[in-house]
Amino acid sequence: MNIDKFTITSYDQVTGFDRANGSLDMILDELSDFTLSHEEEKADITGRGGRIISSLKKNKKVTGKGTNGMLSGGALAAMLGAEIEDGKHMVRYTDTFTVTSDQGTTTETAAGTAGNEIGTIYIRDTNNAYISGGKKLVQTGTAPKTGEFSYDPATKEVTFFAGDVADGTEVITFYNTEVEGKKISNDANNYSKTLQLFIDVTCQDGCDNLFHGQFIIDRADFNGTFDLAGGSEPATLGFEFTSMPNLCTGKSDLWDFVLFD
Repeated sequence: MNIDKFTITSYDQVTGFDRANGSLDMILDELSDFTLSHEEEKADITGRGGRIISSLKKNKKVTGKGTNGMLSGGALAAMLGAEIEDGKHMVRYTDTFTVTSDQGTTTETAAGTAGNEIGTIYIRDTNNAYISGGKKLVQTGTAPKTGEFSYDPATKEVTFFAGDVADGTEVITFYNTEVEGKKISNDANNYSKTLQLFIDVTCQDGCDNLFHGQFIIDRADFNGTFDLAGGSEPATLGFEFTSMPNLCTGKSDLWDFVLFD
């Protein structure tokens, strides 16, 4: 490799590790852009006639900023100061089903107080409106009267009062249900993390030889200000961090850059 003449052709991935126990916290391997910015302040020292005779340099600063083409749970947790919880969690489920012979079946098992697991079922009016003109039926823990329905969580069966809902009518309801999944909580009292970062790049010299490079940042302080945007384009994840010296080791390096085959 000839590092007198080389270029970084791509930023391949950013991996972040917990500084206390060394465990992997995040991987960003769909980088659509990345910039490692360097700053320092310089104050001119002037002499007779105002001429510059020297300068005082201070406040060196390195920041990293980029966009990952896909969301990363680990990176979100790093920017929120959160942990990823694996297990059972409650979500609000939107469910539609068709009524037949005064009965219907929910897709998931509604969870809640006995006799009030679902709470309300909505029936569309002739304009297909649920809210502005639709009919609302409320849950009861006993045999339903007109305007009511009952629910059996064991079978997921909904029973309406005879004749309240015509056969073939599609109804909608919203209820809590327990799901198996992963949860990230944005706690107002927790702030973004400081991780050890490794930034892998691909390099090429003037003779078209390809080789690898890695920026090593011992203390990358992540910024907790970011947007989660979506719409016509898929959501991407913008991230930013500031490199800080590792005071625990006495080193003042803001990064090391290792080049290798």
